[in-house]
Amino acid sequence: MASISGFSEKSFTCSICLDVFTDPVTTSCGHNFCMTCIRRHRDSSLCSRCPLCGIALDSKQDFNINRTIRDIAEGIKRKRIQENPEVSCDSCPKKKIAVKSCLNCGTSFCKTHLEPHETAEKLKKHKLINPVKNLDEYICKNHERPLELYCRDDQTAICQFCTESDHKNHNTAPLEEESLKLLMNQKIAVQQKIQDKMRKIKEIRHSTRFNKQAKEKEIEENIKFFKDIFERSNAEVLDLTEKKHKDTERRGEELIRGLDEEIKELKRRQTELEQLSNPVDFTQIINLLCSPICTKHSKNICISAHEHGGILRKTISWLQSVLDEKMRETVGRELRSIQRYAVDVTLDPDTAYPELMLSDNGKEVRNTGKSQQIPDTPKRFDHCSCVLGKEGFSSQKFYYEVQVSGKTEWDLGVAKESIDRKGEIGLNPENGYWTVWLRNRDEYAANDRLPVPLTLKEKPVKVGVFVDFDEGLISFYDVEARYHIYSFTGQSFPEKLYPYFSPGEYEEGQNSHPLIITPVNSTE
Repeated sequence: MASISGFSEKSFTCSICLDVFTDPVTTSCGHNFCMTCIRRHRDSSLCSRCPLCGIALDSKQDFNINRTIRDIAEGIKRKRIQENPEVSCDSCPKKKIAVKSCLNCGTSFCKTHLEPHETAEKLKKHKLINPVKNLDEYICKNHERPLELYCRDDQTAICQFCTESDHKNHNTAPLEEESLKLLMNQKIAVQQKIQDKMRKIKEIRHSTRFNKQAKEKEIEENIKFFKDIFERSNAEVLDLTEKKHKDTERRGEELIRGLDEEIKELKRRQTELEQLSNPVDFTQIINLLCSPICTKHSKNICISAHEHGGILRKTISWLQSVLDEKMRETVGRELRSIQRYAVDVTLDPDTAYPELMLSDNGKEVRNTGKSQQIPDTPKRFDHCSCVLGKEGFSSQKFYYEVQVSGKTEWDLGVAKESIDRKGEIGLNPENGYWTVWLRNRDEYAANDRLPVPLTLKEKPVKVGVFVDFDEGLISFYDVEARYHIYSFTGQSFPEKLYPYFSPGEYEEGQNSHPLIITPVNSTE
């Protein structure tokens, strides 16, 4: 776009004719228009208002040309002529440059040949516009008349004769008036979008600042946590080790004292034996031998270093309990964050396996063990005990929760819209399924390319399912216990995903409890 002295060409464009000013004038409210455009606009109504700000125009104002703006506008026009091919006068043998095009005549005129349109009364009523090469686009192709009206029903420009044929009884308005209205609406819409984008930027900046603060706080808390447990565990290990070694030293000292007493007793006996008289007094010898020597400390006097291994084991066990609690706290925060993306999931009866019974509100599904007489539509599973949600999702993030208590088997997750629903199905990402399941009351697995056995600390009561399209992530959570169960990562979702449910087989009533889609309440 051309620029004059730092101003864009848009600054010198009339908002009525949408072209660079011709004889620009300034209204009392300070806006600029072509003299002819604003006069025609003002004179078309008893109470005309400025097309830009809506302030009432002074019907008595004598418009004077703003020479400065005119000079700049003419400079822009000259620049246009230099940059673009000129429109020639259709009446000049020498093909002078046209200054106006007449829609009624279908002809472009130079300043000299335009003079009759400025003086003759009949020609004054003709519709003049700035010279254009594509003049045919401004003239009705059916009636060869100027496009002066706008049909709101068909949203197209028409001539006066069109209202008597193809557009008869249609809602029409003067083209200039409607153009101004559409222009204003477009400006308002653009301005609204700008404001929305600016508000979004403000929100993102606020979120970024908050995220930075949250990150710093989380780093600080994590450093403090690991520092605390390290110092505490280190102090506990040192304390227990010190205590154990003191106990060992005390026991050793007691053993040494006992052994010293036994040595003294043995030496005393040795002296007695040496002092026996000759000839030998057998009675005295027998009495001496019958007097036992006390050696209670002679056995079990070994002190083993292996006795200290229990200290480390106890400390690691304590650390494990602390880390488990920290994990529950972390997963709790994670759940609170993703629960914001909760969606209202309802089961789709048109997909349900014939043995499944859905509740009236579409929130519960159970296997009755009896097949119902229902149509076998392409959407319906005909072999496996499963059902999909009614609504599919194709972008951003979504989350839902399902109660699974009392069941001996179940499947949960999401599935692609294009999955094969007939016959046996393979629950894995290659076939369009991302699921976890329960089998045989307590055997849990994630159905990745190969089943991944899961060891859960508790039997889940309620399972949360979270999908993030951008991250290619599907995660499962034990909502009540606040534990992460499993995540599929690095996935690609080229089509809609639907919530997937299987209450499992009936098992002669042993697995008759339903799966229940529950409202999402943020974890505390």
